[in-house]
Amino acid sequence: MTKQYVWYVAYGSNLLMERFLCYIKGGSFRGNDKIYRGCADTSPPLKDKPFLIPYELYFGNESGSWDGGGVAFIDADKPGIALGRAYLITYEQFLDIQRQEGVSDEWYGRIVEIAAGVGDIPHKTFTSLHRRLDNMPNNKYLDVLLEGLCETYPQLRYYGGIK
Repeated sequence: MTKQYVWYVAYGSNLLMERFLCYIKGGSFRGNDKIYRGCADTSPPLKDKPFLIPYELYFGNESGSWDGGGVAFIDADKPGIALGRAYLITYEQFLDIQRQEGVSDEWYGRIVEIAAGVGDIPHKTFTSLHRRLDNMPNNKYLDVLLEGLCETYPQLRYYGGIK
């Protein structure tokens, strides 16, 4: 059976490769005590690349993993620009990651195809079915997000004054 691949377009804390790999391999991530079960296929991404998401990014919900702070979502009904990172993984891994994130209206139950027709492999992400109530993230989450932004977009260090 031939594997189906997808570019999983990540945002928020999953911009950081170390954090993202917790969803693939399982285990825990520094900064929170949640244990991730990992994917059935624990192979790392074949490639990754910076990817601009054509929707607004916002923070919502109350995450127990991040001390009640909000986490990132995209509003797929509202145009904008969000900095993302695309990981080339199997479609089965994509669905495993979505299940670990939470397949419900309150979390990440909506699959969004981004940039249909760009190459042969689809670019997909997930977000909430409906916009969540705004809730600012805590500093630990913001630190991970910032670390992931700098890892994905190293030029930000030079243009944005990020240390």
